[in-house]
Amino acid sequence: MKLFLLMYGGPSPERVGAILERHDIHEYTTFEGGKGVGRTGKREGSRAWPGETTMVISIVPRERVDATVAALEQEAEALPPGERLHVAVLETERFF
Repeated sequence: MKLFLLMYGGPSPERVGAILERHDIHEYTTFEGGKGVGRTGKREGSRAWPGETTMVISIVPRERVDATVAALEQEAEALPPGERLHVAVLETERFF
């Protein structure tokens, strides 16, 4: 199993869930309204630093990891200017 930590900045956070669903991953949790600073700048939800981040986490079976990561990478590369998708894939020893 792997833990997916997905961070999306843009107006269509549902696109992340749609990718997971297409790859038969139906269990995930979404946190909206995230604020912070990263390599692409600040997202504070203000006029000075507009935008917020939606974070999605999911435990993914090993047999679905590679195809899902490839689809997420393709989506990240195709996003319009100003939108971001960052993906962290972490080893998971146990989940119950």
